Amino acid sequence: MSLTDEFVAAGLFGGGGDAPTPELATVYSYALSVGGLVPGTEASVADRTGLTTQAVLTAVHHLRRLHLLRERPGQEPPVLVPVDPDAASSSLILPIDEEVHRRQATISRLRQELNSFHSLYARTRPPRPLSDDPPPLVELNDAVELAGHVYDAAHHCTGTYVSFVPNSCLSDLSASPEQDAGWEAEGSVPAVAGIEGMLARGVRVRVLLQHAARSDIRARKVFGRLLASGAEIRTTDQLPRQLMIFDTDIAFTLHDESRQRDTAAPAGVMIRSTSAVRLLLDMVDSTWTCAHPYATATDAEGHRRLVEDSLHRTIVRLLSEGLTDDAVARRLGVSVRTCRRYIAAVLRNLDAVSRFQAGVRVGAGSSPPPPYTPPAS
Repeated sequence: MSLTDEFVAAGLFGGGGDAPTPELATVYSYALSVGGLVPGTEASVADRTGLTTQAVLTAVHHLRRLHLLRERPGQEPPVLVPVDPDAASSSLILPIDEEVHRRQATISRLRQELNSFHSLYARTRPPRPLSDDPPPLVELNDAVELAGHVYDAAHHCTGTYVSFVPNSCLSDLSASPEQDAGWEAEGSVPAVAGIEGMLARGVRVRVLLQHAARSDIRARKVFGRLLASGAEIRTTDQLPRQLMIFDTDIAFTLHDESRQRDTAAPAGVMIRSTSAVRLLLDMVDSTWTCAHPYATATDAEGHRRLVEDSLHRTIVRLLSEGLTDDAVARRLGVSVRTCRRYIAAVLRNLDAVSRFQAGVRVGAGSSPPPPYTPPAS
């Protein structure tokens, strides 16, 4: 995690990352007014500033990490003196800036080396059909090839990006924002690959998750960052598989986990057919309209009930279709253990002793199923 993102995640800045918290501002202002702080005198500083001692300790710790307080060398007892924000900024940003330049140089070198193979590829590739248009559908052999095409599509996307992210794909979430593209890990096709870069370029981003993602701590952290950057995120009960659509030009569908474990099976499909891509976009729009907005904080009571009722109805429908616990869990994107707790809660809400009885009661009733009561944790 980069330094700035780490501070934002810790709540050191406002929602936009443009202002320090009152505690940081108070302690920094106090240090400026008295010329410095002596470690061990936090209780005295707390009395003078109206803060708690713990708040002063925390603020001093973060101000030192921001290089806004530094220990004056050779002085006893040690004193933490306030530092000009410009000097602190330079000392923090310079190493990051150097790393950015190194990575940009690496990208340029790799592109130059790979571009030198274009003429060889054009001369020796298998003959194409009479039309020079690229094939409308290409099966991609493995995750490395798939990741390369997804990266290229994200790099050239200028208008809109939409994605289905089933709960099974949340394990691929990158732990660090600076690795958003996720291309460092060979064979990685992350669920949120390249989204922050597209948002920075003004691309409209829509991401559809499953309801189960609302309880995933890592998901809240990553998708909360994307929400703050302008992404639109919603959840629904079921998603068929991972889907990525860039503008109206290109789409990728990733095969499910069982096929990915088969090394002989393709990792996914790249779709360049405009008609097919537009059809997928229509499917996305239809699903999006019925989905519920995602929020990283605790949802409002009314919205929470809407999501729970959607889960309830889906579970009842799947049970009436005769699906096993494993199959229902896969559809909902939850573990089998969690799924069984949901099923037990549904049966309890319907006052049914069996799945068959639950299906009969819902099917025979003229009104919808009763409100959903979530299972105990």
